[in-house]
Parts: sequence; structure tokens; C-alpha cells
Amino acid sequence: MRVLLQLPEGLKDKAFKLAERLEREGKEVVVSCSPCYGACDVALEEARRYGADKIIQYGHSAFKLRGGIPVEFIEYRTPVKFKKLLSRALKELKDFRKVGLVTTVQHIGQLESIKQFLKGRGKRAYIGKHGSRARYNGQILGCDWGSIKSIEKEVDCFLYFGGGVFHPLGGALATEKPFLAVDPFTGNVRWMGEERRKELRRRKGALLAAIEARRFGVVCSTKPGQFNFKKALAIKKMLEAEGKDAQILICNELNYESLNNFLEVDCFVNTACPRIVEDYARLRKPILDAEEINKVSGNSHTL
Repeated sequence: MRVLLQLPEGLKDKAFKLAERLEREGKEVVVSCSPCYGACDVALEEARRYGADKIIQYGHSAFKLRGGIPVEFIEYRTPVKFKKLLSRALKELKDFRKVGLVTTVQHIGQLESIKQFLKGRGKRAYIGKHGSRARYNGQILGCDWGSIKSIEKEVDCFLYFGGGVFHPLGGALATEKPFLAVDPFTGNVRWMGEERRKELRRRKGALLAAIEARRFGVVCSTKPGQFNFKKALAIKKMLEAEGKDAQILICNELNYESLNNFLEVDCFVNTACPRIVEDYARLRKPILDAEEINKVSGNSHTL
């Protein structure tokens, strides 16, 4: 059996060990060295050119895809010590009694223990029902905030346990409730309020700039879990019906330097991962999410 092995950036240092394990099982293995941004980003083209019978993506929970080549998702869990760090976080939570808990698949197995830890210290902790793309209650993805939305009215604030800024920023943007990020790798405990305000100001500025825009580039990704050509085409037709110029810009790997070379474009519209718009600093022109374009066009229905 031919296998293409794919890993996200933070786990590529495990590629050789995993490949060797598969080879000992009698499989022929190649490793994708392309960037991998999530379970929605499966290396189908590399697998087709290689003639793979199967793709193994390591590090993410299962994601519904259509691609013709079977994909096996192998989750990666990192149990970490949390009591000392959460004791520090409790000082930040002194004015809040009801706390919503969220994390990534990497720490989902510890979420119930964290809930019990907080409960033993006088807090009421809640784990929300996941949305349609996530797999576990309490899990959040860059495109799935169901675990936040399902308990938003019941809690006073949210606590994210995990590494990085990507997920806690997205979580903070998904709710108006205070959002505390607890990072077990750096030891940082911080509220995401300022980051949320900064991003909301950026989005407001992009919307204001886009109102005057005449020429739009509608970005469409070919990544299996992000391909929204019908939506991109609908946005193009809607803009043209309002007297705007619009072209669909299709790509697999979004390159901001390349987008900057489209000097005629006044504003970009993103139909791929909704979090791409947060990389606005790398673009010379404003970029809107697909849902935000309705506010610019005055269109009353959701595309």
C-alpha cells in the first residue's frame, strides 16, 4: 500500500519516526512537506501524483471531505500538568463564577479534569456542545465555534486551555464574553480583550474602505475542506449586478505577496478559511470575509 503522510507544522519533527513505523508495517511512504493548516487542508494533489492508496493526516480530528482518496485522521494528544497554571488563572477569574471551557483536540482529553479542578475551587465550569465540523464537546476549530455558542448565555466568561494565539483569538471574536487564554507551553495567562478590539477595529476599517471599492478580487481556495466555488461565483454575480467589477482568484496555497501584485484590485473577498482575513497586515488592500461582503453591498440575504 502506498501512503502519503501529512503533518501540521508543529509536528513535522515526528515525520521520520512515523514514516519508519509505517514502513515496518510493509507500507511504501512519502511525506508531504507542504504547509498543513488543519484537517480541511488535505494534500490530495500530492497524493494523486504519487499514486497513494491512502492519506494519513496526523494531528487533527476527523473532518468530512470529498476527494476520492481515503483519508485517515490520527489525533495527537498532549497531556500536560495544569494545576499550578490554573491556580494562577483562578486569580484572574476571581470575579467570575460560571466559566465556559474550550480547547483543541490536543488537550480535549483533559477538559473534564480541568472542569473538576475548577469545580473543586468554587467555580461552575461548562463544556459546550460542539458544532458541525468539530468532533468533541468543548473543541473549537478555526471554522467551528459551536462549543462557545452553545453555552454563551449560561456563562460569565470563557477559558481556553492550549497553545498559540490562533484559537483563542478566534474564540474571543466568536463571543462578547470575557475570554481568558491559558497556555500550558509558555505559561502565559492573559485576557484576549485587546486582541479582540484590535481585530474588530481592523474589520470595521476594512468595511469602510470596501464601501468605496469598485474592483473586487474574490479569493477561492482549492483545499478540499475550503473549496467554496459556488459561493465565490455568487459573490461575483452579486457585485457585478451592483455595477462593480469582480474576478474570481483561485489558488491552493494563498500567497499574500502574489495578491499584492493585483494592483487593480481595491478589495479582496475571502471564501476560504474564515480566519485568513486576520492576516490583513500582509495585504496592501482590505480583505473581507464572505459574510461581511453583504454589509458592503447592501444585500439583505446571506450568500
